[in-house]
Amino acid sequence: MSFFSSLGKKIGHAVHSIGKKATAVAKRGVKVVAEHAGQVASVANKVSGVTGMLATGAAMVGLEPVAAGLAAVSAASKGVSKAAGLAGQVAKSAQTASSAVKSGGQAIDKLRAGNIGGAIKSGSEAVKAAQSTRKQIQKI
Repeated sequence: MSFFSSLGKKIGHAVHSIGKKATAVAKRGVKVVAEHAGQVASVANKVSGVTGMLATGAAMVGLEPVAAGLAAVSAASKGVSKAAGLAGQVAKSAQTASSAVKSGGQAIDKLRAGNIGGAIKSGSEAVKAAQSTRKQIQKI
């Protein structure tokens, strides 16, 4: 039984390590999306506006096939802008939710350690973060 016991522990440690690495990568990804989605949305919105004007100009001078292509680019850019804006809002909500979970975990740890005052403080921070997350989700 000791062979299987040690094998189980090694597998458990490997799975735990992979899980921690995956969590770190996911957190970094959410952070990048939250930081840069607004910029992507802004650029896509500008591209949409410029190509829309160019499509109108092309249609006015009789270049309907060019106008149709530019209108398609304009519509696609507008879609990218909306999707990037939504992704940014969702990523920010995920960060706030992660903060709520972390504060809740800290409250439980402090309570187990007998630090009731610290547990109350961490618990109230968790509640505030959870309420903020709810408001952000409702805006989406």
